Amino acid sequence: MVLLNKRQNEIVAYLATENDWIAANRIAESFDISVSTLRRDIEVINESFIEQESQVISKPGLGLRFTIGSHFTGLHACSAGQRNEIFATKRLVGIVTDLLTQAPQPLSISTLSEKYFVSRSSIVEDLKKAESWLENFSLHMFRDHTGTYIKGDDLNIRVAMKEIIAHSFFSRHQIADSRIDRFSHTELVEQFGKVNVENCISLMSLIERDLSVAISEPYYTNLFSHLLVTIKRAVGLAAQSEIETFNRYMSREWTIAEKAVSWLEKEYNLSLPEIEVSYIYQYIISSGHHTLAKDPQTPLSPRSEADEYADKLISCCSHELGLNLRLDKKLHDGLALHIKPMLNRLAYGIAIHNPLLDEIKHEFLTAFSAVTRAVEKLVGCHATSTVSEDEIAYLTLYIQAALDKFSAKKKIIIVCSSGVGTSQLLASRINRAFPEWEIVDIVPGSQLDVTLAVKACDLIISTIKLEGMELPVAYVSALFSKKDIARISEKIIFNENMKEKDNAR
Repeated sequence: MVLLNKRQNEIVAYLATENDWIAANRIAESFDISVSTLRRDIEVINESFIEQESQVISKPGLGLRFTIGSHFTGLHACSAGQRNEIFATKRLVGIVTDLLTQAPQPLSISTLSEKYFVSRSSIVEDLKKAESWLENFSLHMFRDHTGTYIKGDDLNIRVAMKEIIAHSFFSRHQIADSRIDRFSHTELVEQFGKVNVENCISLMSLIERDLSVAISEPYYTNLFSHLLVTIKRAVGLAAQSEIETFNRYMSREWTIAEKAVSWLEKEYNLSLPEIEVSYIYQYIISSGHHTLAKDPQTPLSPRSEADEYADKLISCCSHELGLNLRLDKKLHDGLALHIKPMLNRLAYGIAIHNPLLDEIKHEFLTAFSAVTRAVEKLVGCHATSTVSEDEIAYLTLYIQAALDKFSAKKKIIIVCSSGVGTSQLLASRINRAFPEWEIVDIVPGSQLDVTLAVKACDLIISTIKLEGMELPVAYVSALFSKKDIARISEKIIFNENMKEKDNAR
């Protein structure tokens, strides 16, 4: 059975509920995806439901419709789907949030039944789903005469609450760099209270002011979620963390974290354990677009761990992709800046949510697969924990941006001294390696100047030595091996670097 992701399960539920023909563009708009992405999802859905004799059928002029077969047993889900079942209804989200907020204090079924206006039997069924979901975070549900309650590590409780916030409120509306958009704001207020949400927004502004930066997504959402969880747990009179042994730092980030905790204590008239300072500090140094405070007395290593990780990642990806990306300084610098806080996140066990994960996996599968294999090789080298698909998807965007330099249309001239058959073989292999490129001509060296006088090109690929050329020249063998592809990629990247230097002057 093919497993469905969260969106694909939601598409099936949407179509099954409508039970009628629906235009493809209307469905795509509902899920904020392109029609082409919807078509790929439908292919996966149909393959998944083939054993149940159910499928999504398409008819021109009518749209899409889900037909239920005789062996249909209901909407099944993949492991990710089961994991995300908790987000299916607001009631389920509310019940789990209440239990996590109160943990380890109990809540009675009667209390939950009255709050959500449903029968006790409905609450019992919801609790079964909640129990299954909570096991993903090593949290356990117990029932006794006092009610139902959750037991587990405080950090795991926080992670579960952050998962709810990330997937229930922020993943529905992919609005670039919108901070807390109006849709998410309304739903957060409904679940966590207006005062708590507004206080989180205010505290985030204070932290950004002290850092002298604007924290970008997804780091803003990550820190915001942590602060909201901290407030909700503290105000809910949940048991406080008993961790007393942890590192303290003499840095600007630590001071800002201390100020944030003091602000919360004053605002809510309560006392928080000092470990809360450490938690906020970890999120701050795991966020992008800020400069860590450094001791001026300590000379910095010219090669940081992030630089080394970026180098190794690029090297591994180059090997996987058959292209040489090692000379791409822009790629290295961008990756190193991203990797620096990423290594902190891995060290502190801080997860980030990437709302574009499924899109990136579909649209940039080659790059995503290469980065995945590269990261797996680097786990042992850098003593890092397993890197999540969300993190891999962000790294993929940097690699894909570098690959786009090769896929961009280029006009090339091939200079070859061999016979017609060899030159045609060379042209064929270049076309296969770089399908977007246009071969404007294939000429012998003696005819190159004449050809350049009447035909424009971006790159010359030659099997013979050329003198006095102003255009970039990549030298290859007549048989065009993988090494030749690497040489061409080096020349393209070198040329891009030179252009950037000229533009910077």
